Amino acid sequence: MKISVCMIVKDEETQLPRSLASIPIEYEMIVLDTGSKDRSVEVAKHYGARIFSYIWNDHFAEARNCCASYATGDYILFIDADEELPQDCFEMLQQFVRQFPNTTGSVTINNVLQDGIKHHRMIRFYPNRPEYKFHGAVHEQVYCGTQPALFEDTGLQISHYGYSEEIYKEKDKANRYLPMYLSHLEQYPNDGYMRYQLGKLYYSTGKYIEAEEQLRLSLNINEVSALYFPVMVVMLGYTLKEQGKFKEAVMLLKQYAPVYPQFPDMPFLLGLLAMDTGEIGVIETHFKMAIEIGETAKYSSVAGVGSYKAAYNLGVYYEVIGELNKGLDYYRYSSDLGYEEAASRLLILRNTSS
Repeated sequence: MKISVCMIVKDEETQLPRSLASIPIEYEMIVLDTGSKDRSVEVAKHYGARIFSYIWNDHFAEARNCCASYATGDYILFIDADEELPQDCFEMLQQFVRQFPNTTGSVTINNVLQDGIKHHRMIRFYPNRPEYKFHGAVHEQVYCGTQPALFEDTGLQISHYGYSEEIYKEKDKANRYLPMYLSHLEQYPNDGYMRYQLGKLYYSTGKYIEAEEQLRLSLNINEVSALYFPVMVVMLGYTLKEQGKFKEAVMLLKQYAPVYPQFPDMPFLLGLLAMDTGEIGVIETHFKMAIEIGETAKYSSVAGVGSYKAAYNLGVYYEVIGELNKGLDYYRYSSDLGYEEAASRLLILRNTSS
């Protein structure tokens, strides 16, 4: 079995070495350059990639499909230049193909952010056959024929560094994506997923009024069974929170939390809102519920909301109400999971008591 790793690239000389170095030596590397003015092509050559040129036309699916057309492997794995494959990639995909031959596979993208990690699932692995194509100018998806491809989870965890604050500003991604979102929505105004993406973009740039408008439009389209929908609801909740609309956010989340009982981000945000509004009596309930649900791979989720972040907030809660021993227990639990804020708080409390 031969696997081709494909990526489209433009001006990624600082990101490419980490990405290309993570690709197993057994894999074919295909790089489609869309007009780099830096040393991206030289870097790709250094790592042994096959390099092709492409004139960018603001259409991600067409670029990905062009890139895939040069692949000679039995399967194609797409990654971006600011992503890194895990060390067990070769073994994971070998096992996946043995278990699910000729099947499309999803991966988990772990977005490394300034304040933690947020993960989401998307299809990046598929058989190198003509019926498999990407569709969509932006936030493109893999189709099999005329329908979105059915998939199984490969178990692959890919680290994505492109949303760090410095890189986001350097690349000016907001201004790059905004025209594509707006153009798409002119043609497809009832695309709830794209309304969500536009709202998320506005939120990331601090434009909370515009974000709320787009997220409410997405909410009204009411695609409750779609994977993006509960994530969009939470994003709307945070948007309302940022504007001080705490009661509206609580009402929204209480409406949808029972619909998505395995999504820890909802009770976690309800816990944060209770802290904002001083509703002491429900803080404990919400954060404990988040921990009971645990971390999720089903939805796009902020790492820690089902474990160490919820535990840390419970530590704060118990400390504030005077139950320090319980607070210390949750701080320890959070610290043991690697949360630095909990470890710092434990150190302060130990120094205070000594």
